[in-house]
Amino acid sequence: MLTRFKTRKVNASMTVGECLKKRREDLGITLKQISEKLKIRESNLECLENNKYDKLPPDVYVKGFIKGYCEIVDCSFEKMLNLYNVERNIGDKLQKIKPKNKTKKTSLSGNYPILTPKIITLIFSIIVVFVVGYYLWYQISSFSSTPYLFVSNPLNDQIINNAEIKVSGQTEEDVIIRINGEDIFVDPTGYFSETIFLKFGNNILEIEAVNKFNKKSLEVRNIIYQKKLEYVPTSIEEETDISSGDLKDEDIEFIGP
Repeated sequence: MLTRFKTRKVNASMTVGECLKKRREDLGITLKQISEKLKIRESNLECLENNKYDKLPPDVYVKGFIKGYCEIVDCSFEKMLNLYNVERNIGDKLQKIKPKNKTKKTSLSGNYPILTPKIITLIFSIIVVFVVGYYLWYQISSFSSTPYLFVSNPLNDQIINNAEIKVSGQTEEDVIIRINGEDIFVDPTGYFSETIFLKFGNNILEIEAVNKFNKKSLEVRNIIYQKKLEYVPTSIEEETDISSGDLKDEDIEFIGP
């Protein structure tokens, strides 16, 4: 049977749990003995001694635990109760402040990602790899592909009556255009236009585009140049008109016996 001891002063700088635990240990009483005496679970008493109030039952039961504990170890219940109320008030205020700060931090981190040196280096490396990869792809593609060439004029197998014809079209930048082996002017946008003189009959025009990698594109146009037919009189009436008075007497020859 537990004996009763004289009440001692409590160190105000200690918590309720620390005060009760120290008093119990000074008296040589085990936590199991108090648990059996008060009919309270030993785990609840451990939480009380370690100030883990969030793991204890509602406040009214905790105050009952403290009262019974104080009676066994001869502590002032009134002082322990006042100290407990102070601790709970401080704990409640901290609990109210903590969620707000946590929510604010989460909101900021969700809207504004934190750029660490490691992340910046990773992003920069990805950009460099992309740029170098694109440049290599462009060079390989340009080296292996033929230049673009579009001849808008003339059409193939075209028949004309003039001795000259305009050859025009579109190509890429920095591409050389040759017509039948002769270089012609190409503007910075790739547009070209050149007048070519034709010979009578059939003319073959070879329009060639050559890029800096010596890749070539070729368009061939077959142009037929024929002279315009002149008007040829088919009868004497069409050649001279006697009734018009254009013929003179010396121009008329009489044939007789």
